[in-house]
Amino acid sequence: MSESEVVEQTEQPVAAIAPDTDVVTAIRTVLETSAEPLTLSKIRSALPAHLRSSPENLTEVLRRQVAANVFVQYPKYRSPQDRFWDRPMPVHLAALLRQVLAEKPLGMSEIRRKLPDYAKTLAEPILEEQVAKGFLHRHPPLSSRTGPRFGVQSPQAREYLRPELVKVFQRLEQLGFSEAQLREGAMELLNEAEWSEPALPGEPEARARELTEAGGQDNPTWQPQRGGDDEETPPQPQP
Repeated sequence: MSESEVVEQTEQPVAAIAPDTDVVTAIRTVLETSAEPLTLSKIRSALPAHLRSSPENLTEVLRRQVAANVFVQYPKYRSPQDRFWDRPMPVHLAALLRQVLAEKPLGMSEIRRKLPDYAKTLAEPILEEQVAKGFLHRHPPLSSRTGPRFGVQSPQAREYLRPELVKVFQRLEQLGFSEAQLREGAMELLNEAEWSEPALPGEPEARARELTEAGGQDNPTWQPQRGGDDEETPPQPQP
């Protein structure tokens, strides 16, 4: 989806309108069925034939309903005609945001570029509201040079682990390890139960001393250090 390229629906759902319905009720049914604001032409084409008065008369009906706060008039978009809907602007903006973010998470500057001009300055508070309600999700920055991104799905740890693991593998490969060795070691490390258990203060040092002593006693050349306070001194010959 390129800049300011929010797609309008070309085909509207067919509204079920009873033959004896008056024009205002029929228009309300058409707008309730639509997922977005509609131009005069689209509203008129969705009405039953006997209610399709002239565009001028239909425009007058719509504007009276807007003045009575029954319908909402929207800015023009890709058409010289005004648009109308039965829902307020925040509902429309929330739908636009979900449409823009449907493909992948985006930063705020990218979101603005894809929105219609009339929505660019109004979108940010609606975006924050959608995040607060759990309809959209804030994603941590991918690097220190970028800001947060937003998406319709919650952030996935895998997306952030991948570049970090690539850096770790590249650094360790310079020390002589093959990629196969690093992959095998990483899998073994993740499968260890100790990986998920936080170490207690001083535990790593104590564990290291324990392993050193155990390894030393198995070594036939190992000798305990002499000169300790508890060591018994052999008797010395008398002159």
